[in-house]
Amino acid sequence: FFFFFFNEGGLAAFIMMCGLSVNAILYIINDYNNRVKAGKPRGLQTYLKSWNAKIIPILLTIISTMLGFIPFLIGDISEFWFSLAIGTMSGLAFSLLVLMLVLPVMFKIKPSRI
Repeated sequence: FFFFFFNEGGLAAFIMMCGLSVNAILYIINDYNNRVKAGKPRGLQTYLKSWNAKIIPILLTIISTMLGFIPFLIGDISEFWFSLAIGTMSGLAFSLLVLMLVLPVMFKIKPSRI
């Protein structure tokens, strides 16, 4: 059992996790902007409609990626793969919390800035 070191696998996990979580946020904000351009008012209600429409594909992507890294935790593996798997799985779990809790609060605080 390896102790998690931030080595090449951790760096690769950080880059991959950043890309996936930023794309998830952009996916929701793009739908929000399309709704505003279609004549919907800016604000939390429009954001929640966008969030509800896009959260299922985002959840499926995050869950399938996390489940796909489980085999890298089983058996005798190198530090690189263990760091990659742990870093990606924990990063995606944290980004899911941010996506569900922090982003709606940002829309509530400053709805006209986004």
